[in-house]
Amino acid sequence: MNETANRIAVLIGKHLKQELSNEEEQELTAWMEASSDHRDIFERLTHIDYLEDTVRERYRTNAVEDTREKLHQLIATDGEGVQPVGRVRSIWPRLAVAAAIFCVLAVSVVYTLMRNKGAHTDVATVGPVIAPGANKATLKLTDGSTIVLDSATMGQLVQQGGTQVLNKNGQLVYGASPVAGAHDILWNTLSTTKGQTYSLLLSDGSRITLNSASSIRFPVSFAGDKRQVQITGEVYFQVAHDASKPFEVTAGDMVLQVLGTTFNVNAYADEEAIKATLVEGSIEVKKGTRKKVIKPGQQAQVLSDDIQVTEADVDKITAWKQGYFRFKEDKLSDAMKNIARWYDVEVVFEGKAANVEISGGIPRSANVSEVIKMLAALDIEARTEGRKLILKAQ
Repeated sequence: MNETANRIAVLIGKHLKQELSNEEEQELTAWMEASSDHRDIFERLTHIDYLEDTVRERYRTNAVEDTREKLHQLIATDGEGVQPVGRVRSIWPRLAVAAAIFCVLAVSVVYTLMRNKGAHTDVATVGPVIAPGANKATLKLTDGSTIVLDSATMGQLVQQGGTQVLNKNGQLVYGASPVAGAHDILWNTLSTTKGQTYSLLLSDGSRITLNSASSIRFPVSFAGDKRQVQITGEVYFQVAHDASKPFEVTAGDMVLQVLGTTFNVNAYADEEAIKATLVEGSIEVKKGTRKKVIKPGQQAQVLSDDIQVTEADVDKITAWKQGYFRFKEDKLSDAMKNIARWYDVEVVFEGKAANVEISGGIPRSANVSEVIKMLAALDIEARTEGRKLILKAQ
């Protein structure tokens, strides 16, 4: 197996560099056509994003710049014309980067993939295909009435006070309106269930995205000297800057205050702590009398008696906003919380499966059957029974 993996790694590396001879191209083609698993291995190892993720995982680089720096080091190691880092960034096309780092990583990756692919071929499923979540939500108006938001409810929905509310291009939009007096504040709530996600443009221009099983309560227009909202679940914020009117987010007993910034808040009830992760800007995290200010790339975890600040893998944490699940040395029990919410399934662990650590990724657009294949490649047996996803470690 190892000898085969070495040979295939060499052939795919040459393919990326466009250096295959006719005989080698025929050899690689024959290998791919011998199995759908082989074809899958080839497609994964010729996708630059997968290779970059592999570098990030193997060399434990969190920040984007650190990963790129490692890529340049690997390029130099490959000896393909060493250039100063500044020049490498400008002259190396993405395909060339893939070819260069492939020479360092491919043998072990191909071997691992081939071993795992060979160990699992069947996907056990009982019941209907479990599709991924969808762009859908429910809007609750001030008077308590509700509107289901999906592709069938486009255009102007209602007028709240002096504000027009529209469902446009899969996003709920609140038009700009005259600032309301404190006694005129109208509150709306946007919520998603399991298997749903939705975006919102507030009247101040702030952009909000809700993950599954989440909600945000917000005023139709902001009055007073603060912009205040309350959330549950997981929400991604891109707050419009307004130095005269800070933006406050309340999640449980945690309060975040910002002027204009981008951040993610995870406040699911089944998580051990409320977590605020900063992408850019600055935020102050408060709980009672405790306060902490965090910088980009940091995460504040609000515990029962403390606020802890740590460095964060921002790409992994915000991957859901980009349409992906990303796992990096996560306990299976933690990783599957995200899967359960998005696919609206119950996850059952058999034996010691819950404590297995996994790394990898998969698009949120994939069916559960694709999730099962990913788990199989990680030596985890998975099957469905109705809307139960049952996992067992090898």
